[in-house]
Amino acid sequence: MRRLLWWLTVACACCALMGCARGGEGITAAQVLLDVYVQFAGPVDDSAHYYVAFNRDSGFGTRYPVPIANGPYWGNGWGTGSISHYVYYHLGQYNVYQANLTGVLRQTGGGVNGVSGSPAGADAGRYTLRVGTITHGEATVSGGGMVTSAANASGQNAGDIALQTDAAGQTVAGSVSFTPAADGGRPANQAELAQIAGLSAGGVALTAEALSAFGLTLTLGAAGAGTQTISIAPSVAAVAVSFVPFAGGAATNSAATLTANSSVPTATPPIAGATITTGELSAGEARCDVEISSTPVLLGRPYAYTLPSGSSALRFTLDIADLGDALTDLSFNVISTTELIFDPNVTDPDQHCYDGLGPLGDNAVAFSALEYRSHSNRDAFIPEGSNDTTLRGTVSEARKSAVDIIDWTVTLRRL
Repeated sequence: MRRLLWWLTVACACCALMGCARGGEGITAAQVLLDVYVQFAGPVDDSAHYYVAFNRDSGFGTRYPVPIANGPYWGNGWGTGSISHYVYYHLGQYNVYQANLTGVLRQTGGGVNGVSGSPAGADAGRYTLRVGTITHGEATVSGGGMVTSAANASGQNAGDIALQTDAAGQTVAGSVSFTPAADGGRPANQAELAQIAGLSAGGVALTAEALSAFGLTLTLGAAGAGTQTISIAPSVAAVAVSFVPFAGGAATNSAATLTANSSVPTATPPIAGATITTGELSAGEARCDVEISSTPVLLGRPYAYTLPSGSSALRFTLDIADLGDALTDLSFNVISTTELIFDPNVTDPDQHCYDGLGPLGDNAVAFSALEYRSHSNRDAFIPEGSNDTTLRGTVSEARKSAVDIIDWTVTLRRL
């Protein structure tokens, strides 16, 4: 019994030290694993922040993770570029995350008033939206009455206008109303309300300009009794989109559309996955930054891991399935920092202490996800050395050493 208890104690200690498959959560065995080893100049500091960041589609080395060097826009406080997943070590714990993006409207313009949701993809960068030609919503007339047609020359408020006339061709009291469309409509403004109220008072003869506040010109037939509805479709604008990634990859241009007075994505949205809120559209320009969100999706613990326990190295094994299906190539970077920074007043890179692969931290490594082999610092085009220029800030030499990357190896292998 004493020997059994001894073995159980050893097994539990090893599990805590080395880690278990997904921390003992019962995940089925992986088929392909990625072993990661990172060494620092000094012992790992559990109060510091250590990230091994991946992009599951590197574009053959053109899209990759990089550290954030300076503000005022800090995003998640540590990394930008192209990040789809990452492993985070802090306070004695490793965790695997799926990254996501968040949009931040930096400049309103053209009727673009807000952005929300999670933009698609893994690329942080800046979108410039140039609102151009506006197509005003078509007005259609239904029911029987003296309005034979309506033309929308300038209105952007989608919805239905109900009206009723008597035999003399005058409005019936209480019969005129406006109901904004769920998409493309808004509550009537002061001028629109005044016209609706005036007509709904009753006894008012319809004219071609009776609903001019809505941008409508009416074509009228003979005076007569009737009940009709004028439906105004949503107005749509053409948008020229330019996207400049924060790191890696070339700028891209595309065409999109926006609906006035809407928070519903169009079939060709300017930012895929994001919801853009608009008011009345006009020729103009808006700017939106897409950043790596500070609220990622937690996937769990690595497949296996070793706690540093006073050593100067981090070691873990990742189940490659955590990075998604159909992988062909990967990029990765190691990003370490003594603190996460969100303060927009910190704009000088020398005000914080961080490191990444390469002298400036931006020499991420890309490799095939189809070849089972090792990649190491000694084989890198620009090997990682000590005392990089990014190791600044008002921290002790010991803390600088704790985040100073000096060696790394990643190995892709079958289980």
